[in-house]
Amino acid sequence: MLRVMQVGYGYWGANVARKLVASRMFELVYLVETDGGRRQEAEKKLAGSVRILDNYREALKTDIDAVVICTQTEYSYAIAMEALASGKHVFIEKPIATNVERTCRLIDRTREMGLVLHCDHLMVYNPVIKYIKKMTEDGEVGDIMYIDISRINLGPIRKDINAMLDLAVHDIAVIDYLMGGLDPEYLSACGRKLFGEKENITYLTMKCGDTLININSSWVSPVKVRRMVVAGSRRMLIFDDLKMDKLSIYNSGIDVEQGSEYGEYEYKTRVGDIFIPHIENVDSLQSSLEHFGECVLEGKESLSGPAQSLRVMKVLERAQKALDEAG
Repeated sequence: MLRVMQVGYGYWGANVARKLVASRMFELVYLVETDGGRRQEAEKKLAGSVRILDNYREALKTDIDAVVICTQTEYSYAIAMEALASGKHVFIEKPIATNVERTCRLIDRTREMGLVLHCDHLMVYNPVIKYIKKMTEDGEVGDIMYIDISRINLGPIRKDINAMLDLAVHDIAVIDYLMGGLDPEYLSACGRKLFGEKENITYLTMKCGDTLININSSWVSPVKVRRMVVAGSRRMLIFDDLKMDKLSIYNSGIDVEQGSEYGEYEYKTRVGDIFIPHIENVDSLQSSLEHFGECVLEGKESLSGPAQSLRVMKVLERAQKALDEAG
């Protein structure tokens, strides 16, 4: 088993700690939380099995194998750099850092120390996304014409990052995974700071080859939506993460037929069957953690490791610059 220390026990950190304790791959040895109330909560939930601390530095000197970081983004970078310098593998919540420069420093230190750096791009490990990935690789979807994503809900309003860094990072990582890499030749973004100092709602538009991509991220919506439309030349897909039957595959599209005269074409709509596949429900967070563990044990790079994390952060930094320029 891999001996780990977790830093941070907020809303998401509590989920991560529970998965670590339940996994046969990890032994959660230390949990670090600076907030007294959260420490008391952790002591109630993890009593006897985990040592609860208010500082992580002394534990870095012990024989733990890895550090799992579940703090706000403004603190995670420094913790990750110290963990890597101490020879510990790092699992870090998204986004991996606040900018490309910091991401590159993390990657350089990771490679210098021969360690594993894994960013929790959670949706990459979702079984529905894996199913769609296989469909694209097998040619069932055809050429992807456009992808349209809405990830919106009412709060919470974060102070450390904006809605795009909080929410769109999931979708950028998914698109990068589905397309085998993401380097848009066109990108634009706009948003509004309705509450606080960070954008609460953002729209990000990209063009990659012949594929148009639109991502709406918001903390100011009366309803929660987690919906992705993938329009392929052969099949069209709708992934609704809030439904029981999450993936619908449409044999629909536009067929192009030669007209009666040379150079003349007709465009006919095609409406076919709808197929809802059975996809086994696998916990994405557990899969992400265990993939990290496998990478540590086998000495290989994570699927959401340095290479993907850098591509995602480059897109996010370009998007943030576009947001700033749009005012």
